[in-house]
Amino acid sequence: MKLQQLKYLSAIVKNDLNISLASQSLYTTQPGVSKQIGLLEAELGLKIFERKGKHLNSITPEGKLILNEVEKMLEIESKILEISKTFVNPDNGCLNIYTTNTIARFILPATVNKFVKRYPQITFHIGAVQPDQNGSLIQKGHSDFSIIAQDVKPESNAIILPAYLWRMSLVVPKDHPLAAKSKVTLADVANYPIISYEAGSTGKLVQEQTFSERGLTPNYFMTVMDVDVILKYVNMNFGVGIVASVAANNIHDDNIVTIDIEELPSCSAWICFSRNIFLQRHTYDFIEHFCPHLTRETMEKIVTMNDLEIKKLSQSFSLPQY
Repeated sequence: MKLQQLKYLSAIVKNDLNISLASQSLYTTQPGVSKQIGLLEAELGLKIFERKGKHLNSITPEGKLILNEVEKMLEIESKILEISKTFVNPDNGCLNIYTTNTIARFILPATVNKFVKRYPQITFHIGAVQPDQNGSLIQKGHSDFSIIAQDVKPESNAIILPAYLWRMSLVVPKDHPLAAKSKVTLADVANYPIISYEAGSTGKLVQEQTFSERGLTPNYFMTVMDVDVILKYVNMNFGVGIVASVAANNIHDDNIVTIDIEELPSCSAWICFSRNIFLQRHTYDFIEHFCPHLTRETMEKIVTMNDLEIKKLSQSFSLPQY
């Protein structure tokens, strides 16, 4: 068994069992990847993938167990490399941040701007939060963070920490009847078609729960995740929009009016990463600037705690709000 074969397995899964895409991501050839996977299956004496013709069709039950261990082994390899970099070249590296469009556009820039002035050699990759083959939203590579503006289920081998609180606001055309009201209630909003976040997002869940508690039935005309799309259809008078306040407060459109909705409670956002990550100095600094309550001293304690201890400590944090 070779470490490179394990990397091939991981790449295949991350590319939806497409060997061609996996080989491209690894800068190698498709026949080479196929050959190594075949050799590994022969060595293990079992199939990791089910095949349909020349294509991989699914992962076998035993393959899923193996792939779980593969990811752990690759995390350990990455951690070893990060430890060495800390001593050989501490101010170089890449932070991979997986997050939402709203966070990347409106909340991250202040931290990135300050961070690069102190660590000009550090590069960034900002990717979209997407569930993996197990439905997890948390990326678990050696330099990966997920910053997620919705509730996250506890996961083995992952640390999940409260990052900040965020609120939602109403956005309407300036000539809309609600724009003239001194105070807008959810009962007012329920009288109009609503354009907001898609099902499953925390913002949508909070909206639905709050409407329900007040005996109201909202009429969702459209649900999407991109704020720009919501604004586009609000501008076309298809409905009123409910978006994160941090996005609403940064709208530069004279035709749009932003209105506070006091009845909608705050939502939580989380910063998540693997327990196997090796936190370098620049990583501590990035986290502390983005989440002032997560100082290096606090983080050094957290990485030694179990999930229950982390949850208890998290209840004492004073969180920033957007």
